[in-house]
Amino acid sequence: MKTETNDLLRFDLFQQLVLWLGQSMHGSRKGRQYLESNLSLMEIASDRELERLIDAHAEDKPAMKQQMEQHLVLLQDARQRGGTPIAVQDAYVNTYGGFALDLPPWLNIVEEQFLLLAKLRRPERTRKAQLTLLRDALAHARYDRRVADATIAELHNKLGSTLLEGPHYLSRVMHMQAFAEAITSHTTALTLFTLERYPLQYAKTQMLLGTAYHLYGIFGQRHTIEQAITCYNMASHVYTLDTFPEEWARLQTALGAAYAQRKSGAATANLKRPIAHHKLALARVDETTNAMLAATLQINLGDTYQLYSMVAQSDDACNSYLELARACYRSALRVFAPQVAPKEWANIHIRLAALFQNYHGEDERQRDLHLRCAIVCYESALLIYTPDAFLVEYATTLVNLGRAHHRRCGGDHQRNLEQAAECYRTALTVFTSKAFPEEYHQVLHSLQDVEAELLEHRA
Repeated sequence: MKTETNDLLRFDLFQQLVLWLGQSMHGSRKGRQYLESNLSLMEIASDRELERLIDAHAEDKPAMKQQMEQHLVLLQDARQRGGTPIAVQDAYVNTYGGFALDLPPWLNIVEEQFLLLAKLRRPERTRKAQLTLLRDALAHARYDRRVADATIAELHNKLGSTLLEGPHYLSRVMHMQAFAEAITSHTTALTLFTLERYPLQYAKTQMLLGTAYHLYGIFGQRHTIEQAITCYNMASHVYTLDTFPEEWARLQTALGAAYAQRKSGAATANLKRPIAHHKLALARVDETTNAMLAATLQINLGDTYQLYSMVAQSDDACNSYLELARACYRSALRVFAPQVAPKEWANIHIRLAALFQNYHGEDERQRDLHLRCAIVCYESALLIYTPDAFLVEYATTLVNLGRAHHRRCGGDHQRNLEQAAECYRTALTVFTSKAFPEEYHQVLHSLQDVEAELLEHRA
């Protein structure tokens, strides 16, 4: 009789777990609400049942297995927090962020509109509308007591990451302002997503803040690279290899990319460390189950090899590093196809074009061949970087294309110069003296050089 009772209890628990997982398929709020109403799932027996389910789906349904593993960790977190409805809420925020909590109707509408725009996967088209939604929501949320602090922190993180998505801004000032606003947004989120209460959201926010500092550093504020490294190291206290292998791999390659941009210390020492970070991450990523992450790691490793080629001690060493970079980029292109990830595909072609122009010790024929390869890569990128969607990237690519035409030593020299001049003139319609003063003067100088050569050649 006792065995039958235990079987019934176990079956009832199994049913509750299945219902909980089913509710979770409709969103984190649905799952949270179900768990709050069925606190008996907090019992240790739930862990054993979930572990059996995980084992049953270990091979044939990896996505379902991953979801159940996440729910197992969430259950254990809620239990450690006390097993109360408040504990469940905190555990859900820790796992899914501030939008796992109940939202007032007006914020539900904002969330739906934001997600609808995000599903289009066209940040170059939707970023402006998304930013307006988030800024308006933050302004309204400050005066609505129904909006939890964790939800406001989530809004700040969404605002910060959205600011840095999509194409470059239409002036240098706008770009710098976006970096500054993103850094402020993520810093504000960290005052609410603390390590003690929400360690997972804390680590996620440190990664977002680190990315903002990192990009700001690449754009010209070099001192912020050190701040990016600090943020990534803070995230490493949570994202360990044993507990969060995928996040750990992303963290390793982010650290590697930041160290590669570091200006303090010897250049070769700064580049040995990032190569080690990228390789360490690649060794732990399964390309069959996470091809996108593996491709991103390959791009970052290729970038570091390109940087290493610039400080190599000989032409042969330089070219060897360029070949290693080229292999990394080609590997990434197998994943980032133009139909799947057009911006990433274009970015890789920009990298390949730069690579072809950096080979050392070549004779005139080889140099011209590589310049023609670079031209093909730039022209390929321009299929994605159109002026209506990526105006600044379009102009930047035209400048680089013009330089490649200008440097050619083969073919019709006058035609090469004319093509270079046309690229520079078109780029100057974007890089104006007011919007991009630095780029304007550089491109204008290049155009004047080409026009002087054309006059000389025609004479």
